[in-house]
Amino acid sequence: MKVLTIKDITKKNIPLSYRNEFKGSAVFEYIPQKQEESPVEFTLEHSASGDIDISVKILNKINYPLLPAIKSLKAHIRNLEKQGKL
Repeated sequence: MKVLTIKDITKKNIPLSYRNEFKGSAVFEYIPQKQEESPVEFTLEHSASGDIDISVKILNKINYPLLPAIKSLKAHIRNLEKQGKL
C-alpha cells in the first residue's frame, strides 16, 4: 500500500492554534498499476512537548485492509508536514 498523493487539500478554519484540520482526496496504489481514490479528513495536533499527533479518517470503503492504509496515509501526511506543504 502506497499513498501517491492527497489532492485538493483544504484547511478547515478552527479557532485553536495548536490544532489544524484538513480534508482532501487521497490516491492509494496497491498492486502495481491498481489505484483507488477516497475522500479523507485528517487532524494535526501539536502537543506541549513539540510532538505532532496525526488522526486520519478515510470516508469511503477501500478495497484494502484499513490499518495498513491508515499507516501509509499518516506517514505521507507527516512527510507533507515536514516539507511545509500543509
